[in-house]
Amino acid sequence: MPETQAAGSGGFVTYDELKGPDLDAARWSPARLPLPAGGDHIPLDPNAELAVGEGEVRVSIPRFSLAHDTFQPADSPKYLAFSTRQYELPPDRPATFAVDLAVENVGGEPADYRRGMAAFHVFDFEVSKRVFAVCGTSTRVLALHEQLGAWGADEPFYHVVESPYEDFHDDFATRPRACEITLDRSRSTAAWRVDGHTVYEAHGTLVPERVRIGFGIWTMLPIRDGRSRSLEGQGLNARWRRFRVRGVDA
Repeated sequence: MPETQAAGSGGFVTYDELKGPDLDAARWSPARLPLPAGGDHIPLDPNAELAVGEGEVRVSIPRFSLAHDTFQPADSPKYLAFSTRQYELPPDRPATFAVDLAVENVGGEPADYRRGMAAFHVFDFEVSKRVFAVCGTSTRVLALHEQLGAWGADEPFYHVVESPYEDFHDDFATRPRACEITLDRSRSTAAWRVDGHTVYEAHGTLVPERVRIGFGIWTMLPIRDGRSRSLEGQGLNARWRRFRVRGVDA
């Protein structure tokens, strides 16, 4: 199905109208993460409740139940879906990917993002293994900049960044906030913005030639002594609206 551009959208093209009642399998696919011993791990928590409609996808996990005791990339994601569409980034101008996101923690500690957060991802798993994401809890707005190491990267890194003087009133839950990630291959820069506020910028960074978008719910607690620490009775609700792109060929 063709992507659409709404009037007054600032040049953005909508990826999916999200009419429901389910995710469009032609547009979205559950993530498949390769396991070291072979096979794939599909991060869809059995407790997850999915609802799609009226331009929104909602994922509610009252209590996390998915975990892995030995492989961190299988322990952290509790729900993860990717776009089937892959976007080629232009070499001479920036491209922006955006969504409206709201996050509500259920139990746990919203001040500690490691125990539960939701994210909007822009990423390349196939070649560069580079990930850019806006993520947050009920009370924190964060940028994630990641070089994956589990699938062959030489020097992995995982950075979660907060801009302490950008004031979001400690509220990511009551209304969706406009989350944008802008990638510029011509300048080797990436920028993370929420409601027009710059949360983080990376200069001189690797920008992939092609990316997908995705959405998910995560924990980020390291496995310790052969046991997952990501299940503490907590859960999370998240809503994503108006997945959209600008600056790429539709």
